[in-house]
Amino acid sequence: MTSMSPVAVKRTDMTAAIVLLLIAEATLFFTFLFIIGPIATLARLLPLVVVLVLCAALYWGQDWARWGLLAPVAFRVWTIVRLIAAAWGLGRTGIALFLMFIILAELSAAFLLVDSYLVRRQRLGVS
Repeated sequence: MTSMSPVAVKRTDMTAAIVLLLIAEATLFFTFLFIIGPIATLARLLPLVVVLVLCAALYWGQDWARWGLLAPVAFRVWTIVRLIAAAWGLGRTGIALFLMFIILAELSAAFLLVDSYLVRRQRLGVS
């Protein structure tokens, strides 16, 4: 006979998701700032600030911020996937791979956020 015990959500999962999101957003911001130039810096700074505020709220225990963080990730994926396709089409393999790694980091963070919610929800339903 097998027994199942609920798995507790670790704080490290949440911290890993926050770190991945912050690294991805900061990398995009500073890449556009230093490589492309200060063109529309405010428009590039706004998503970074939104993610920074939502990550701080999530770290301090606000569960609503988990769902708020999925919106910037979805927006990033929507906009950058088209840039990746254009880079592949133009033969800019390095740029395409760089942007793909950023998207993979953001999608991994989104997976960690949703997974930790589902595990917590399952744990609460069992007890």
